[in-house]
Amino acid sequence: MNRRFVQALVVCLALAGTAFSQINSSTYHYVAINFPGGASTEAHGINNFGEIVGFFNIGVANCQFGSTLCRFHGFKLKNKVFTRIDIPGATDTRVLGLNDGGDIVGDYRTSDSSIHGFLLHHTGTLQKINQPGSNFTSASGVNNSLTVVGTGITGFIWKNGVFTKLDITNHATGGESETINGISNLGVIVGSLFRQDFQNAWQKAGSDLDIYQRINGLDTLLNGVNGRDDVVGTATVLNRGFVSFHVESSETGETSETLKPVRIHFPNATDTIPWSINYAQAIVGSFTGSDNVSHGFLAVH
Repeated sequence: MNRRFVQALVVCLALAGTAFSQINSSTYHYVAINFPGGASTEAHGINNFGEIVGFFNIGVANCQFGSTLCRFHGFKLKNKVFTRIDIPGATDTRVLGLNDGGDIVGDYRTSDSSIHGFLLHHTGTLQKINQPGSNFTSASGVNNSLTVVGTGITGFIWKNGVFTKLDITNHATGGESETINGISNLGVIVGSLFRQDFQNAWQKAGSDLDIYQRINGLDTLLNGVNGRDDVVGTATVLNRGFVSFHVESSETGETSETLKPVRIHFPNATDTIPWSINYAQAIVGSFTGSDNVSHGFLAVH
């Protein structure tokens, strides 16, 4: 890492957990995150202390999870130091989320090509998460109460070893699928629903399920949510990335929920995907640069 990059990253990391003076501002400052020696990097989670997790690969840049052309490894970025994370016995590991206690979740692949979810406690204790009846499981988010969400044969909520199915698809019409992407410390869950040939953003708080109007009628997905009910996601019309502040408080009715997107776009990127937002509204995600390679990013007010 060059000196200029390190200095920029230090400043942004310092602001990531504490910058409250510009809350709800549409202005963001960006810095790239690249694991040293990695062919490509994606940042997927940030907690309220500014700790960041994600994954990188070694081999061919931008290859798919499970490809024989590369190997995936997780990472945590804390106090300006990268730590590589590999699940024992796995051929590939991805870290997809974390909470304020430093507990992390993600998925890993084994030599038989099966994919398993995991919760790795900050103490080092590993819990494997495999949804019953599913041949793959991915854990995408965890909150401070150690409630884990993810996707297998359906969406799920996992706590203390007990699975609760979260399935919002319409089985009568068929052809639908869902992805669970994140959970806040208040228990609000976000994700995407493929319905009628489009991706639809949704949020669930207790028994209240909101499916938002698609931005300009095109594919819209939610990837992360914080304790303010700010959400981040992607929309085709915005060249992918956006943040929408306080979405629940801006509702006008159960049938007219709309997002108020503020574009998140890494400078000169061909696309930008925000994955997580913390209480200070610091955002992490990935972008594709002019080199056609995926890089992680941190955006702060």
